[in-house]
Amino acid sequence: MPRARQFEAKNDEMISVREAAALLRLSEISIRRFLTQGRLRRFKAGSRTLLSRSDGLGMVKNN
Repeated sequence: MPRARQFEAKNDEMISVREAAALLRLSEISIRRFLTQGRLRRFKAGSRTLLSRSDGLGMVKNN
């Protein structure tokens, strides 16, 4: 299953926690909390935490 997740991530623009916070008009702490709660999916690139831009936009539409 991890392969499918990696493939899906390659087809979407990846953004940083800071960029997601700006996009959603939330604090970086809130974004990190959503990641911990599983409300947003995280992808690791070395030490960086990245999110799918479409996940962030989907979160806005669902709330």
